[in-house]
Amino acid sequence: MAERGGAVPPANLNGISRPGRGRAVVKPKNMKGTLGRLWKLTGGQRRGLGWILLLSAFASGASILSPYVTGLAVTAVSNGDALLWILSCLAGLYLCDWLVRFLQAFFMASIGQRVICHIRRTLFDRVKTLPLSFFDRRRHGELMSRLTNDVDNISTTISNSLTLLLTYGFTVAGVFAMMLYLSPLLTMVSLTGTGLVFLLTKAVTKRTRKLFAGQQKNLGALNGQVEESIAGLAVVKAFCREGEMEREFGEKNEDLCRVSIKALICSGYLMPLMNVINNLLYVAVSVLCGVLFVNGRITDIGLVTGFLLYVRQFTRPFVEIANIYNNFQTAVAGAERVFEILDEQPEPSDRAGALPLTHPKGDIELRHVWFGYEPDMPVLKDVSVKIPAGTQAAIVGSTGSGKTTVISLLTRFYDVSSGSILLDGHDLRDYRMEDLRKAFGVVLQDTALFHASVLENIRYGRPEASAEQVRAAARTAGADGFIGRLPQGYDTVLSQGGMELSQGERQLLTIARAVLADAPILILDEATSSVDTVTEQKIRRAMLEICENRTSVIIAHRLSTIRDSDLILLLENGEIAEQGTHGELMEKNGRYAQMYRTQTELE
Repeated sequence: MAERGGAVPPANLNGISRPGRGRAVVKPKNMKGTLGRLWKLTGGQRRGLGWILLLSAFASGASILSPYVTGLAVTAVSNGDALLWILSCLAGLYLCDWLVRFLQAFFMASIGQRVICHIRRTLFDRVKTLPLSFFDRRRHGELMSRLTNDVDNISTTISNSLTLLLTYGFTVAGVFAMMLYLSPLLTMVSLTGTGLVFLLTKAVTKRTRKLFAGQQKNLGALNGQVEESIAGLAVVKAFCREGEMEREFGEKNEDLCRVSIKALICSGYLMPLMNVINNLLYVAVSVLCGVLFVNGRITDIGLVTGFLLYVRQFTRPFVEIANIYNNFQTAVAGAERVFEILDEQPEPSDRAGALPLTHPKGDIELRHVWFGYEPDMPVLKDVSVKIPAGTQAAIVGSTGSGKTTVISLLTRFYDVSSGSILLDGHDLRDYRMEDLRKAFGVVLQDTALFHASVLENIRYGRPEASAEQVRAAARTAGADGFIGRLPQGYDTVLSQGGMELSQGERQLLTIARAVLADAPILILDEATSSVDTVTEQKIRRAMLEICENRTSVIIAHRLSTIRDSDLILLLENGEIAEQGTHGELMEKNGRYAQMYRTQTELE
């Protein structure tokens, strides 16, 4: 029975906030911490990464020694034997450089993809353990972006950018050391131009980073508009809104085009400008070398040749390092978004000593249940009711009254904010979650079919069922007839959630799935909302058969389908306003009777 005033509303309901707008992340919030966590995820690949580090050092070493050996070759031009030996060494260095870089790419491809495979597996394992409240407060598109785009950014950085960053880092350090060794004076002059390159690169990349962030934001808006237009194309055509849809697409497309042009132009003039500065620096150092050579300060022409090659080699990596660092920041920011999911609390684990639920009777009791999806906004308010085993209970009420919420609490998709729900005398939270979920056969209002055959979809909750058992369940649910008309019958593979079927046919398949599961407690959430009257009558007869000797909870808008229920609960504003059998409620001549008469007149 509903007991009003038996409990005080909790001060703060364990609510779930509604979905919010995502925002583009350009720079990581905690670079050091995120890199530390990424390093932990490379656990089984540490030795391979060590080899990558060693190969990067070898590749840089070959590049660093090449200009020096070239200078020796210039000095040894007059000595044929020495020149031949030096040129052979130079060819060996180039061959070694090619071989090391090939091995570097080979190992990095394997190691990088194994690390990403581990990250994807870890992330997906976490996602499947998260409560429904997590998905309620986030857009599905945003979650898909984290599972795909952000992980791909990490993959690209690990596979490509990491090796380049290591190689360029070793190269810059080694080249600088060789320049100091050859001529400290010329090195100091070269650093002036290099400093200018560094400052200019920093200024340009700061500007381009904002522009590319805007580009990603506009791209996301365009993708969202396209996805929404395609998903709702039937409605767009029905209301003749094609022109408005095209106008919105054109605006977003132009915004993306404009920002993309600015970003590409801004980033595009960097490299030519760097080349101008590098050429001017090269000319300045060359002129200085000529002056020093004429004045006798430098006597080795090979030294001049080697140093000029080092000048070219020293300035080249800075622009690349800046670009790689930007990509690296984007990847680390993506990793932070991935770790946000990994840090989410999973569904509550089973309590210590959780009870098994092997043979549930089906006695259900709600005691002073309060629940809200948001803090201080309760959906259910002090709901108390008993549903004895074997009872066919129906829940009715207007939209938003809390009907489906009761179902979500019974199956522990959510936990109550206050009060308790008992099954066979024990709180639902005292049972093992897996046993509890198996005790319920559920047909939800929204059908969920998978990319598999009709047969596999029906036996989703009971994989060991035979083909004949599947057919028997389909006959009980009234689905066998239309399944037989499908191209391959029960072997027909469904796609896109069964979009080739009508809404009613999809609903019949989910009912057949619940019938096959043969759970002791049956829950039907608007199971007949999408079928015609003839099919509804078939389902009603089937429901009478499968609900016999088991507890069933039915949510229905069509009151004619639940007239034979043992108990009818009328919810209003999250409270039980009326309860009883159909006859008792009609005698009360209250809200239920009014709703029933209205529907009967309309039918």
